[in-house]
Amino acid sequence: MIAVVVVLGFFFALVAEAIPCGPFYASLHPDFVALLLLYWAISSASELSFTVVWLIGLLQDMVLGDVLGAQAIAGVVMIYLLYTGIARVRSLASWEQLFFIFMLLLAHRLLVWSWQAWAGTITWHFSLLLGPLIGALLWPLFTLTLDYLRHALRLNHT
Repeated sequence: MIAVVVVLGFFFALVAEAIPCGPFYASLHPDFVALLLLYWAISSASELSFTVVWLIGLLQDMVLGDVLGAQAIAGVVMIYLLYTGIARVRSLASWEQLFFIFMLLLAHRLLVWSWQAWAGTITWHFSLLLGPLIGALLWPLFTLTLDYLRHALRLNHT
C-alpha cells in the first residue's frame, strides 16, 4: 500500500510541476518532486536508490520538456549530498531542517539551471532563488502533512 501512496505522490507532484500558471508562478513555485525525494530519503528506513531518483528525474524532464538529464542529475546529486549528512538531518526537528533543505533545493535548482544554460535554453534571473526558499519554508508543513498521511495509512493496516 505504501508503494501506491509513493507513486501517487510523485504523480501529483509531477502534475503540480506541469500546471501552466504563467511566469510568476514558474519563478515562485518550489520543486515538489525534489521535496518528495527529500522527504522519502529522510523518512524511510532504507536508502532511496540513486537509480530510482535518476528515473524520476528523467520522467520529470520529459513531463516538463526540460533538457533531458537536467532534473535527473540534479536529483541524484541532491540525494547524494543529503546522504552525506543524513544522520545529522534525521536528528533535527522538521523546522530545524529548514537550512539543510534550503541548501539542497538551492543546489538542485542551480544544477538544473546550469544544465539548461549549457544547452542554451535559459538565462539567469534572481527569481530562480525564490523557489528553493519557498520550498524550504513549506518544509515543516509538508513533512507534517506527509507524516500524518503515513501514520493514517499505517493505522488502517493494523
